[in-house]
Amino acid sequence: MSELRIKKVWVDDAFCDSQGRGMMLDVVFANGSGIHLLLDSKADEPLFCDVALNKCGAPITDGERIYWQNGATLTICEMLEMVQVQTKPKSDLRQEDSLS
Repeated sequence: MSELRIKKVWVDDAFCDSQGRGMMLDVVFANGSGIHLLLDSKADEPLFCDVALNKCGAPITDGERIYWQNGATLTICEMLEMVQVQTKPKSDLRQEDSLS
């Protein structure tokens, strides 16, 4: 993962509701690829609740993490894990639930 670096990040809250659901994080990596990450799975965490309600300003990056003024942070690994869960077919998720 060390060769993957974050180049640019911004928040798209155009479809965000009053509870912070629907906020997207757009991330561009130095290799030219990018992801659109829905932050709904983090909306119940105290630091991300403030992020989702737009109380923390714009996110910044050091190339390895994304930070907000209140201390909320996401690593590249965390973002990729979130993308995997968000893109997993619902039938796979139901099957996992029945196994646990």
